[in-house]
This record gives sequence, C-alpha cells and structure tokens, in this order.
Amino acid sequence: MQRILGLLGAAFGLLALPAFADEPTDDPGEIAEAYLASFELAPALQAFLDASIEKLRAEDARLRQQQIRVAIVDLPAEAPPRLAHWHGDSPVYPASVPKFVYLMAAYAWRDEGQLQIDPELDRQLRAMVYHSSNRATQHVVRKLTRTEAGPRLTAEDYQEFVRRRHAVKRWLEDLGIQDLHLVHPTYDGGGDLHGRDEQFLQDKTVEGALPQQKGPYFNRQAMTANGTARVLALLAEDKALSPKTSAEVRERMRRDTRRQPYLLKRIAGGVEHRRGEFEVFAKTGTWGPIFSDAGILRNSDGHQLVVVAFLQGSPAYRGAFIARLTKALVERLFTPAAAASDPRRTRSPRAAARG
Repeated sequence: MQRILGLLGAAFGLLALPAFADEPTDDPGEIAEAYLASFELAPALQAFLDASIEKLRAEDARLRQQQIRVAIVDLPAEAPPRLAHWHGDSPVYPASVPKFVYLMAAYAWRDEGQLQIDPELDRQLRAMVYHSSNRATQHVVRKLTRTEAGPRLTAEDYQEFVRRRHAVKRWLEDLGIQDLHLVHPTYDGGGDLHGRDEQFLQDKTVEGALPQQKGPYFNRQAMTANGTARVLALLAEDKALSPKTSAEVRERMRRDTRRQPYLLKRIAGGVEHRRGEFEVFAKTGTWGPIFSDAGILRNSDGHQLVVVAFLQGSPAYRGAFIARLTKALVERLFTPAAAASDPRRTRSPRAAARG
C-alpha cells in the first residue's frame, strides 16, 4: 500500500511540475534566453538595410573591396526586438570589440561575488574600454579567468588553463549566446605574446575558433555580428545584468565625438547631426584589415537601436561607412513620421525609467 501511495504521489508531483513553469525567475541565463527567443525577423527593416548597404557600396569603390558584416536590432519600447542583418552569421576576427564583453563579465563576476573591482582593476577596466589598451585587457582577462602569464605548460596543467580561459565563453553560452569565441585577451605583438598564451593561440584542437585560420595562430577569437548584437541588446534592456549594473557598464561605454573625434566615422558619428537626442554606448575595433564598431543608440524617448558593423578587406578600409549607415537607420527609425505610423513606438513608463 505504501508503494502504491508513493507511486501516486510521484505521479501527482510530476503532473504538478508544469504549474511552476511560468513562475518568475531570477536566473540571468533563463531571463536572457527567454528574451532572445522573443526576437523577430523584420522583412521591411531587412529590405531597408539591404538597400542602404547596396547604395553605400555603389557610391564607394573602396567599400566594394570589403567583406561587410552588419547586424541591427530595433528595440521599440513596447514590442519585441526586431533583427535584420547582412552576413551577420559569418564569424570574423573582431579586433578590440570583445573588450565590452569582458567589461560586462567583470561586472557579472562582481555581482556574483567572484571578483572585487578594486581601484587597480577599476583603472584597468577604464583603460581597456576608453583607451582600448591591450595591456589592460590582458590584466582583466587574467582576473576573469584566474590565469597568469608564464612559460608553456605541461599537458595536464595546460588542460586546466584551457578550461579556465573558456570562462567568459561559458558565461555567454549560459545567456544563450552560442556564436562568440572569446577566450583570449588582445595583444600588442611587441613581446607581450609568449609562453602559455602563445601555446593556447597555436592550439588546433580548440572548438569555435575562427574557421579556416592559417597558422601559426589557429585558435583566433571570433564574433558574428548577430551574436554581438544580441549581447548588446541584453545590455540595452538589462537582461544579462541587473538594471543598476547594466547602467554602470553602459556608462563605461559612453561615446563622445568631441573627446574622441575618430568616432565621427563610427556609430557615434551617425547621430552627430542630432546631438542631444541620443546617447551612444559602444566599443570600436581597429586592427590591420579590420574596421569595426558595435554599440547601442538610446533615444531620449527610450527607443533604442543596436548597430554592429565589421569590415574586413585589403586595402584596409577607414572610411565613413559605419557612420553613414547609422545615420540612414536613425533617419528611418527615429523620425516623427515613423513614430506616428507605428503604434508600437509609444513611450511607456518602463521605457522612460530605463537605466
């Protein structure tokens, strides 16, 4: 009899489980994955993005020599996120763009009690993002992954090093981001790459690295524009970190063309003609053939837009494509006429209160 009652109790327990499926959760991974699942493809926005890029390519012979990867996420106040992209699922070496992800991870680690942002680390975080210091990035990544620079490792110790260096990638995967391979700091190349760091970069067996990479550095960082845009959307909408922490991270990423004039050719330059209407939070990347930017535009009414652009080619491009594309998107999505014609873009108390 007790066995029968036990089986009945187990059965009723199983039947009761779905009742908890819609219970609120504080788990960042579950919150982030649910949010990312709400993304919608936007045919009209996709058509506009395609036409805008084709127009800019037609007007610029240098641009036609580039591989272009773009992803945008429109974030209206009271509607699901809308995604459009141009080769946004194709991975590229992203230069310094990963530094904003390491910044997010540092604050996530802090909130979880795994990391203390003391004055020295605070200084390194600022240098990493504002000045794009590679030395500072090395310091931050070693803190995040509990690894140190040093000579090459034995097989057993190296496997532990590899596991630790995947800490940020595992965090991203827990959030539902599967297409970013961020396992290294960035290097200057002036003697700061050696020993176990070089051993890891030369490893052919690491999964997720930049595909078809020739030696000696087979295990290169890789980001897709789509994956990068999703991380930024999580940051914009406070879905990966708490609202307070998200605001702290965004403030670190604030862009101002008056202090950094080179930004006139990036996302911030695309809203220079509408200064005062937008806040810009972004991270650029420039290295050899790579010219990149990835960021959030926040309008004064709470409507937001994520823009990610990776350009790669030879000769290297350093033109105004990113700024011009951003300007076209802003004129399309943030005009009074566009807002009036789209009932989803009405301002809400939630949007007004966002970080």
